[in-house]
Amino acid sequence: MTSGVNELRQARGAEQVTFNDVADHLEDFMRREPDAGRTIDRLARFLAAVERVEHDHEEDVGSSITS
Repeated sequence: MTSGVNELRQARGAEQVTFNDVADHLEDFMRREPDAGRTIDRLARFLAAVERVEHDHEEDVGSSITS
């Protein structure tokens, strides 16, 4: 069973989008799945601040956040 993140990476990983595009998709998802709103809001806040979190995209494809 493949995870949603891996499915996303395989299906659309080569595409380039703006964070405005991502935000639009997150808002659409929250309208469709209101019970997930809190989690999506936390994800959006994480993405907004990710440059302040130590991470290395080259270190491990499965996780870019370092301990």
